[in-house]
Amino acid sequence: MTGERPVVSVITANYNGARHLPDAIASVLGQSLRALELIVVDDASSDASAALVAEAAALDTRVRLIVQARNAGPGAARNRALAEARGRWIAIFDSDDLMEPDRLARLLRRAESDKADIVADNLMAFEDGAPQSIRPFLPEPLFQAPGWVTLADVIDSSRMYARRPGLGYLKPLVRAAAWRAAGVRYDETLRIGEDYDVLLRLLAKGLRLRLEPAGLYRYRRHPASISHVLRRDHLEAMLRADAAFDTDVPDLPADARRAQAARRRSLERALAYDEVIQRLKRRDLAGGISRALGAPAIWPLLTMPVTARIKRLAARPQPQPQTA
Repeated sequence: MTGERPVVSVITANYNGARHLPDAIASVLGQSLRALELIVVDDASSDASAALVAEAAALDTRVRLIVQARNAGPGAARNRALAEARGRWIAIFDSDDLMEPDRLARLLRRAESDKADIVADNLMAFEDGAPQSIRPFLPEPLFQAPGWVTLADVIDSSRMYARRPGLGYLKPLVRAAAWRAAGVRYDETLRIGEDYDVLLRLLAKGLRLRLEPAGLYRYRRHPASISHVLRRDHLEAMLRADAAFDTDVPDLPADARRAQAARRRSLERALAYDEVIQRLKRRDLAGGISRALGAPAIWPLLTMPVTARIKRLAARPQPQPQTA
């Protein structure tokens, strides 16, 4: 690493991501914006992740490897990277994803021309092993033109079991000075939803979020991704994080307060739904029915497994009629 300050620090938390790390690193180092650094914090991986990053660092001084002594979760890894970042801007990037070559340059132009503290584009999702399957991950109407996104918008989009994923999935570019002045850190107790929580807190501190219409971030979907595995302890941790946010920001605007109450109800509904499903899996039919009857708000959720099965059956190739 030279003494020249990078324009953008790309921070990446990694845990056992060796399979996708080389492509992810290459997509960062291939950016048209050359004045960057890539900080990969390896969260005590048991695979070859650290060796792969070290190899990349030996070939390009813009790559920096930090190895955690113990696995502490993505929030802790990102906080470590934030403490080490030297760039004027911070870009959040996951170790199994990709980005288009001009992504950082375009986001930077958008942020500076529109005087935004945070700028983000849509995630273009693709299935692992099928890059041609790409499609917008977040609701397309939001990205038809550049636009400002409020705190209430982010909260309102992030209710559990909404029809589309929420804005908490965004991988933003954030002005480093504004982030540090806000004093916001990742919640290290969250193993999922930590990006949403930190974005919420940045907006509550007055940072302004601008959306860039072009979808330049490539979001890889695969079974090992933690964002697709939602457990009861994740839901409970998110409820605690939301309660902590309410305590830390007691003077929320009315629209954000209403959205926060709706999100809390959705998390509580998700917990009740999970309890019913777990009882049914244990073959406690009476207990499951009793819990479901006591929580009518979850009744629409109970149709989801049936609906999903019908959709899978409908998608199967139908047998062709035999001809004589």
